[in-house]
Amino acid sequence: MLRQAHQEISDFQKAGGNNNDPGHPAEKWAQALWTWRETAPGTPDAAKAAVEAVRLLVYADRFSEAQARADGIPPNDPAWQGLARVLLDSASRQRNYAYFFASLKSVLSSAADAATRAAVQVSLGRAWRRLGDEEKAQAAFRSAMDLAADSPAGKEAESQLYELLHLGVGQPAPSFAAAAIGGSPLSLADYRGKPLLLVFWFTG
Repeated sequence: MLRQAHQEISDFQKAGGNNNDPGHPAEKWAQALWTWRETAPGTPDAAKAAVEAVRLLVYADRFSEAQARADGIPPNDPAWQGLARVLLDSASRQRNYAYFFASLKSVLSSAADAATRAAVQVSLGRAWRRLGDEEKAQAAFRSAMDLAADSPAGKEAESQLYELLHLGVGQPAPSFAAAAIGGSPLSLADYRGKPLLLVFWFTG
């Protein structure tokens, strides 16, 4: 269903369709996903359907419709583990975080599942980081780690916190050692006090 939705939306856009067009296929597919979700509420597949339905609406700029869908999802639904990030994207696109903070704080106060609460805290931390409040961001990431350190959200929080504490502009680069192309040892400490350009690349 998701493949069909993405293909139809892509074809619509290639044909010159705009987000403000009343016949945007995101509305149809969001409804189809929502209907499918209601056949097996609480399951992982239903959670994914809910997240993707809201995501389609957000990326078609149907923000009020996306919020209405999100409002219908109870705090203990596992969909919130993915939905929190979608609502963060929505807030960023609108440059308005009021609904995002109100919604996620409400879920945080009611949800019982630690992994869900951790996912919400990670998205809150990301939002505070985007808004330049590093103190609140760090607190949110630490809370996510305390709640569910071994969950995907807990591990993401650990990574985000490390970036905040060690990889910011003006902070010393983390020390590392490696082998140069010719095999000779290379240590960042050997270049301390000297101008240095690091280029990282990866082949997979």
